[in-house]
Amino acid sequence: MAKFKIKPPKSLKGRLDDVAKKNKFASATALTEHFITRGLKAYGAPDGELEVQIEHVVEDQGYSSADELVEHLILRGLRAYEEAVDDPAQLEARLRGLGYID
Repeated sequence: MAKFKIKPPKSLKGRLDDVAKKNKFASATALTEHFITRGLKAYGAPDGELEVQIEHVVEDQGYSSADELVEHLILRGLRAYEEAVDDPAQLEARLRGLGYID
């Protein structure tokens, strides 16, 4: 069985690249994986294979497809990192509240 791959929409590639660089992620792919794993955790996905976690959240939360869920998690993460915050402590608190950092 092939490993499940997350494919973000091409329209988000530039934004992912920018946020990854500004926030010292290794790559846009690493950032995407971060958004997906943290988002799935916030939705209470069970431990295990990524594909199983995504399927669980799609069914549990009423998404129409895995692609819709992935796009939603990426957009949610991008918004959290892109919103201008003058105070780094506020940004950290917001990201912690959204589950993107511990």
